[in-house]
Amino acid sequence: MKRIVAAVLIILTVLTPLSADPIEYEYEPYEKEEFPIWTQELRRAESIFFGSLVITFPVAMGIYNLAANLGMPTPSEDYQKVLQQALIAGGLSLIIAGTDWIIGKVSGD
Repeated sequence: MKRIVAAVLIILTVLTPLSADPIEYEYEPYEKEEFPIWTQELRRAESIFFGSLVITFPVAMGIYNLAANLGMPTPSEDYQKVLQQALIAGGLSLIIAGTDWIIGKVSGD
């Protein structure tokens, strides 16, 4: 019985969108004044933060491992090491995003 109910639900899930009317709309690009300035700045900071995280995470791992080899005390658990490296990388990315925001405010963009 459960298989029959599951089969009927799957068939309904697949066939229901096929019977719907297509949505007809025309694409309109966003206007510059459509969103407040702070949301545009927040979106830029988010993009810069996560974009720089791709670079800062391997850099943080390398510096962390170099410092550990030179005698810096490190935790014994591997997950704690990775967590510390991720926090360092996140801090660096936050500094990069903050620096970009400050430069934008000073230059007047």
